[in-house]
Amino acid sequence: MKKLLKGLIIILIISSFTLVFANSGPVYWQGYPSSDIMAIDKNTPIEVKSENLTFDFSDNNNDSYSVTANVTAEYEMTNPTSENHFVQMAFPYIERLTNTNYDDIKITSDGKELPYDFYIGKSLNSYGSSFEENKEKNYNFDEIINSLSNDIYEAKSFTADEIGKLYYIEIKPTTNEGIDFTVDFIYDQEKTKIFVKKFNSFNRNDGNVRIASGCFDTQVAEIYVLGEDIDLNIKGYTLGASKEETNLFTYEKNEKEVDVKTYLLDNIKTHSYANFEHISDIQLYNLYSSVLDKYFINNLGFCSEDDIFAENNIVRIITLVYTVEFLPDSDQKVSVSYRTKGTMDKRNTTHSQYLFEYILNPAENWNSFNNLNIKIITPKAAPFIINSSIDLIKEEGNIYTAELEKLPEDDLSFTLYSKEKVTLIDKVEGGINRSFGYFAPIVIGIIGIIALLVVISIVRKIRRKRNK
Repeated sequence: MKKLLKGLIIILIISSFTLVFANSGPVYWQGYPSSDIMAIDKNTPIEVKSENLTFDFSDNNNDSYSVTANVTAEYEMTNPTSENHFVQMAFPYIERLTNTNYDDIKITSDGKELPYDFYIGKSLNSYGSSFEENKEKNYNFDEIINSLSNDIYEAKSFTADEIGKLYYIEIKPTTNEGIDFTVDFIYDQEKTKIFVKKFNSFNRNDGNVRIASGCFDTQVAEIYVLGEDIDLNIKGYTLGASKEETNLFTYEKNEKEVDVKTYLLDNIKTHSYANFEHISDIQLYNLYSSVLDKYFINNLGFCSEDDIFAENNIVRIITLVYTVEFLPDSDQKVSVSYRTKGTMDKRNTTHSQYLFEYILNPAENWNSFNNLNIKIITPKAAPFIINSSIDLIKEEGNIYTAELEKLPEDDLSFTLYSKEKVTLIDKVEGGINRSFGYFAPIVIGIIGIIALLVVISIVRKIRRKRNK
């Protein structure tokens, strides 16, 4: 009995640690709603005869903490007038610039793919449930439409055509040990603005500034100066705290003049990991010049490349705008397809719940809207819909459908789960997950050991009574 008990305890402990490593991920991962397309002009005569909306999870690749759906919204539209109409339509969605995959987005009219303009909108707070608490404010469609602009951003700290001096400094350590490369200068933040590249340290004491970077191989650092020029004092130190000066390096300094817009766009397109294939120079300049302006104002006239490129990873509203021609008294099929990820929530259940939302109220911009048909093909990992804002019919296999003659009062939302319902055991284990995080499997293992010991103790007592 003792050997059996020890064996069971060892198995439980090993299993618990295995589960810790296997489940070492977040218990909550924020996803964002998808949206219907909208007419930019609310007075358009175009009517929507039907929308076939499909969420297809069948090829979910499990490449993140949530599951991924291929979403297709196909609209049958009609022009009831005797005139041609060129109708501008907008499709807003939420994503990071680094995650935007243009191959996943397809807009067609009667099967013909349409070009679109890409508008970069406001950023959203992506932490916790703050988006859910401010959803209506964050996804304000009138505000989205009004923000669509190709006007040049007017900065407070500079102008787009202002000429700045760009210093190129090529550093070459002469040994394999590397050096700390430093540049000291003095500047007045009211008269001078500075942008730097390839420096990872900034120290300021009154007006005295030192920027530095560890350097192991040949590298080119840049200092871009707007306004009153500065004197650069270049030094090298042994790698570490930049205290012991060394001459085990060489450097070459060059300079040229370049305007703000040219320099900013060249940096963004050359050194950013994001794909800007479909984004105009105006949209790019407006986004990054506003960030540069913000740092110049709030950071004593200083900004680094890391500050700029961090903007690529911020969740924001992105809007695609395209034009569809409608001939007189004719019907046309317009389709938008893309990929989307839902919110993963494992705070209250054993397995992850996946919440997906689809905002329908942009459809109210059309002259009329009828017949919404919904089809959801669920993933193998979570084949059951346990909650839905719209009554769904479970078809054969893992397919759910709904047919509505009019737009529902509420937007579409549904939750995927691995079981048909959340059980009491799921909730208990979910509570443990919420309380203990990554260590929840160990806690469950300990509870299992205690329960096992209790059972063994009871069995022993029963045997003792029988032996008496």
